[in-house]
Amino acid sequence: MIARFPHNYENYLKNLPIPREVAVKDLQPEEIEHITQTVFVAANPQPAGLLFIFGTSSIDNEILESLARECRQGHFPKVLVTGLSGRRYYQTGQPLASIMREALITRGVPSDTILVQDKSTNTLEDVMFSLEVLEKHEIFPKSLAFLSKAHHSGRCLRTLRKFFPFQTLLPITYVAEYEGVKVSKEDWYQHEVSGGRVYGEYLRIIEYTRRGDIASL
Repeated sequence: MIARFPHNYENYLKNLPIPREVAVKDLQPEEIEHITQTVFVAANPQPAGLLFIFGTSSIDNEILESLARECRQGHFPKVLVTGLSGRRYYQTGQPLASIMREALITRGVPSDTILVQDKSTNTLEDVMFSLEVLEKHEIFPKSLAFLSKAHHSGRCLRTLRKFFPFQTLLPITYVAEYEGVKVSKEDWYQHEVSGGRVYGEYLRIIEYTRRGDIASL
């Protein structure tokens, strides 16, 4: 399993087709608006037949508590946690999906409501490999809520729409933080770190749409 990708996190980052952070040129207001509308989608948290959690290493306790509470209240009868590699995988040796599953169970989410997909190494694989899990368990939700970073939400929505063309998709987003800098819709362009993260996402959306890997919205 480990042979599928680099042996340490630094090499993992170096092998990404588009870096996590991309240097941003001087942007005009209309360019900032276009990038913002492309990268960020509005959160629309509602009960759904399935809660899809994209692989992540950056989720915090407040978000986990909120998700677990919604699950305990029956708002998400099934939860699908996804992801193998990422920063926390290299720190712990555990797939991201397994870490998330344990975090939810610790917070009172029944283990029999949680499905695990722990093979994926990127957003596209998160969805593609998860389809196999859902089909195996004969789960075909009409509505799907998904959790992602706010600045990752545009690509997540487009990726899900590619493979779930008719389902209602409901974004649940949170603002991620890197090096003490929050990546928010309102002011991402004002700092080098957040600007680099958002511009990298923008380039991925453009490239992956061109390749047909994600839907064009």
